[in-house]
Amino acid sequence: MDKTLPDCAILGLGYLGRPLAQKLYENGCEVAAVKRHLTSDDINLPIWLDTADLNRAAVFQTALWQHWRNKPTWFCLLPPSALDDYVSTLQQWLRLAESFGVNHIIFTGSTGVYGDEVRECDETSPICPQTDNAKQIAAAEALFLNSRIPNVDILRLGGLYSAERHPVTRLLLKKNIGGGRQPVNVVHQDLAVAALFQTALNPNGRSIKNVVEPNHPSRAEFYAAEAAKLGLPAPDFDPDDHRGGKIVNTVCAYGLSL
Repeated sequence: MDKTLPDCAILGLGYLGRPLAQKLYENGCEVAAVKRHLTSDDINLPIWLDTADLNRAAVFQTALWQHWRNKPTWFCLLPPSALDDYVSTLQQWLRLAESFGVNHIIFTGSTGVYGDEVRECDETSPICPQTDNAKQIAAAEALFLNSRIPNVDILRLGGLYSAERHPVTRLLLKKNIGGGRQPVNVVHQDLAVAALFQTALNPNGRSIKNVVEPNHPSRAEFYAAEAAKLGLPAPDFDPDDHRGGKIVNTVCAYGLSL
């Protein structure tokens, strides 16, 4: 590896956080992380792992954060559903980062901030958050971008999928599903982790990046192909629903591939 990987701290050791922590450790990084509950899978992780309820008052005044003090790069991988008051809690976490002199924050947002309008968009396009989750994510983005942290990266992720946790399994529980002709804006778990890892290597001021795969087949086409890979039947999409949707592209070169 040509560049030096900084020691890192991860808020949210779940679907992305766990494989990211493993990848960071394997490349010589000291990793600290916080999650809400320990599981049996956590026992032998080669990282400093604490548990905390981030919804608890004064949680950011506790001693556990001392393990984060010497970590120059912090990741926030939590979705709005993980917190009672998403923006307020992340604001407190950000203040802690500023007080510790953190150099680099990497935040996983969502392409949902672009809204549902039928259009092609990239990082230069105006956002139009419509759902409550998207509005909270947009507010969190603004917090980080306006902070005193020298380097801030916002990674707007497409819909996440992998063989182990695939949205097609939920679709198979439904009938006559709408939106089958809408294009997908997705990213495989491995690609998202690779993007997070590469971003940690390259702090460079303030940056917003869409992390999406370059192809955008229709939902019906994508999920039929994915179901076939898993040995499952194709989901039942409504053939009479002709609604379109947005296509999210990126102007950033990742060079990521499965």
